[in-house]
Amino acid sequence: MVARSAIPVLLQGETGTGKEVMARAIHALSGRAGELVAVNCGALPRELVEGELFGYRKGAFSGATEDRPGLVRSADRGTLFLDEIGDLPAPAQAALLRVLQEQEVRPVGATRPVHVDLRVIAATHRPLQRLAAAGEFRADLLARLSGYTIALPPLRDRREDLGLLLGALLERAAPERAAHLQIDAGAARAMLRYRWPANVRELAQCATTAVVLAQRGTIEPGHLPEAVARAAEGEGEGGGDQEEGAAEGDLRPEDGARRQELVALLGQHRGNITAVARAMGKARMQIQRWLKRYRIDPEQFRR
Repeated sequence: MVARSAIPVLLQGETGTGKEVMARAIHALSGRAGELVAVNCGALPRELVEGELFGYRKGAFSGATEDRPGLVRSADRGTLFLDEIGDLPAPAQAALLRVLQEQEVRPVGATRPVHVDLRVIAATHRPLQRLAAAGEFRADLLARLSGYTIALPPLRDRREDLGLLLGALLERAAPERAAHLQIDAGAARAMLRYRWPANVRELAQCATTAVVLAQRGTIEPGHLPEAVARAAEGEGEGGGDQEEGAAEGDLRPEDGARRQELVALLGQHRGNITAVARAMGKARMQIQRWLKRYRIDPEQFRR
C-alpha cells in the first residue's frame, strides 16, 4: 500500500543491511513510469552538490558549458533515492526541503523553477532524530522525509533468515551449481555464530568466494574468510552465546553503549517501548530484541 502511494519512505539501518535493495523493491511495486535515480549524498562534492542535484544553466558558473538537468529532474515521474541523507550539507538540505514542499526545482543560474513529479525514498545509517535534536540535521526536512519509516535490522539480529539469504546468494553467484551445493556442518555453524558486522553485503561476498573455492560441491570452513571460520570456536566476530542474553560486563563496547542508551530512554519514557523505538528511530520489534539480548526488564521502569 505504501509503495503504490506517494508517501515518502525513510529507510534506516546499518551499512550493508539492504537499504538500496528495499528502495528498488518499493519503486518496482510503485507502478511509477519513470526510473529510480540513486544519489549517494555523502559522495557529492560540497561545492557542487546543488548543481549535481538541481542542475544548472549554461554559463551559471565557471565550467558550466552546457545545460544539465540534475539528478532530481532525472527522477521526474519516477523515484529519487537519497542514500545517506544524513550526510547532505546544510545548504542543500534547505534547497531539498523546498523541492519536496513545492514539487519544483530551480536549476543553478535559472530564473524560473521547473515542476517535477517525484516520489522520494531516503536512507541513512545515522540517528536522524538525535541529529535533528542537536541541530545537525533540519527537523523540518526530517518531518518531510518521514512519511513511513522502515528499520532494517542487522543480520546478527535476523539469523533465522540466514538460510534463505544464503540460498538466494548462492543461486545468484552460481545458478548452474547452486542446487547441488552442500554446506559442511562446521561451515554452517561458523556462519550462524559470526556477527556479520557488514551485514548482508559481507554475506554476499563470503558466498561468492565460497562457491569458487568449493570445487567438490561442499562448502567447508576452509572456504570461508578466516574471521568467519573462527566463529565456530566462539572467536573473533562470533560469540553466538551472547545473542541469547548477555550481562552488562560481557558486552562488546558498542553493545554496552547501546544498552546504556536503552536504559536511559526506558527511564525517560517510563518503560514505554513504543516511545523508546520512536526516539531511537527503530522498529518496536528491534527494541524488544535488544531488551532480551541485554537482559533488560522494561517493567522495572514502569513502577
